[in-house]
Amino acid sequence: MTITIAWERRLSTYSELVFCSDSRLNGGGNIDVCQKIFPLPREDAAIGFCGSTLIAYPIIHQFSSYIKHYKKNLDRALDGTELPKRFCDLANNFLKSYIDPVNLVEELRETSFLIGCFSWRLKRPIISRITYDNGPKIYVAASARFPKSKSKNLSSGGQFSIIGDLRNQFFDTLASYINYTDCKNFDMEPFSALSEMLSNSTYVDRRGPHRGVIGGAPQILKVYPFLRTIEFAVFWPSKIGGKLYLNGRETFDYEKIHVPHLDSKSLDVHYPLGEIGNSAPDPVVTF
Repeated sequence: MTITIAWERRLSTYSELVFCSDSRLNGGGNIDVCQKIFPLPREDAAIGFCGSTLIAYPIIHQFSSYIKHYKKNLDRALDGTELPKRFCDLANNFLKSYIDPVNLVEELRETSFLIGCFSWRLKRPIISRITYDNGPKIYVAASARFPKSKSKNLSSGGQFSIIGDLRNQFFDTLASYINYTDCKNFDMEPFSALSEMLSNSTYVDRRGPHRGVIGGAPQILKVYPFLRTIEFAVFWPSKIGGKLYLNGRETFDYEKIHVPHLDSKSLDVHYPLGEIGNSAPDPVVTF
């Protein structure tokens, strides 16, 4: 299964969207190198999922193709607020296309999506959670906020959503990084909380109390308000003694990865392209 999270990271003069997830899929065993968050071709949006790859992967690839080949979408003339509805239309048509389908009710209930984008119409970011409604038997979209029962300040402080497993455990872990009573905005605390959980055998061990429903390296991308999406490579479990992962996959030693490199422990970021034309490497900066 999965934990996938998206939130609005508010800075002094602008906001950006951050997506992160674990990298584990199961079925015939665990595989910890699987991409679960994806930039969309518009460059102002991204999508993540939890649940069955039998459903999620083909729908996400079809949605990316739809955006790529529909010019109003690719050019962003179609505002980002339309994306959740368009995604639901595509997903529901996909389900109707099954020929002699097996019973997929449990897979559909477990399979959800997050779409985050910047709306030029609303002049702000939005995050939508897409879940399967077993009444009408369709996927539906809803806006997303931090649970008010946990923090009224964070609920009104920006966009946030989480899908997948261990949500209560995630909120408990997040509470060690952020003060639910006083804090009004998120920085990188959700990523740090997820990283801590992925370092804890209680959650990742298949023989543990939670049956290892999450695992692998964390993966992360950001959507910027200037309409650019950037994936980050992650040093896991940290830069010191760790390996470099991109979208859950350990990179090869010979690969030249030009995306930013994030130390999952310190949150320091190294920009490889910043070294071009300089006599010395750029200093490492904090995320």
